Amino acid sequence: MMEIDLDLKERSHLCSLAVEAAKRGGEVLSQHFRKVRPHEIHEKFLNDFVTTVDLESEAVIQEFLRKETPEMGFLGEETGTSGQASATVWVVDPLDGTKNYIHGFPFFAVSIALLHKGTPIVGVILAPMRQDLFYGYQGGGAFRNGERIRVSRPTSLRGTLIATGFPFRSKDHLPAYLQAFREVFLRASGVRRAGSAALDLAYTAMGVFDGFFEFGLSIWDIAAGTLLIQEAGGTVHDFLGGEQYLQTGNIIAGSPRVVEELIPIIREAFGDQP
Repeated sequence: MMEIDLDLKERSHLCSLAVEAAKRGGEVLSQHFRKVRPHEIHEKFLNDFVTTVDLESEAVIQEFLRKETPEMGFLGEETGTSGQASATVWVVDPLDGTKNYIHGFPFFAVSIALLHKGTPIVGVILAPMRQDLFYGYQGGGAFRNGERIRVSRPTSLRGTLIATGFPFRSKDHLPAYLQAFREVFLRASGVRRAGSAALDLAYTAMGVFDGFFEFGLSIWDIAAGTLLIQEAGGTVHDFLGGEQYLQTGNIIAGSPRVVEELIPIIREAFGDQP
């Protein structure tokens, strides 16, 4: 497996490449928005959809990144693993929020992360219809459209706005989710479900949401967003308060005080699932 040394300057350069790749993918999404026809939509699994636009966006992103960084691996939601066997891998969701996209709801994004030895070191999330570009790299901070962003700093869960996602693909976990939702609903001042985990994490990083939790996500949904939250001063954990969120897809993220209060609520509902 190829080893790559990435100092702060190199991480900054790779972040710039990820921004350019996201813009190329975002241009594809913008061009086809509200133009997708029924025969261009396929259900991969129950309540998990893909369109020809997802595939086209991933193709242009992959082509650019493989040309610029041929020594690195690539993991895309739609095409899987390709490229070099390397400890440094691009992880790409070419269209996070496909169901929103299909229905013409303009809350979706391109999400690109670079993982080095399993840890995100670059994260870029682009919401093309909102012209919101979030980006950051390990040790370099997190930004939205050129301005530094930071998580909110509430003193407790009360009065907060929390983002989440419903377990449409894992409905057998609905009782546990509803238990967690009820406790959060009773303590926070608002709970939102907008349909793109990547954007939920990005807006948590900039303090719009105070916290976020969701069950059973994929690594391409959360890798970029977790980097942004950490660089914005937030914390990220799995449902047991550990660090296995990229492996399990079970994630609690946001302001440190909010995450601290969310962990026992989620743990009580979901039991020993990390």
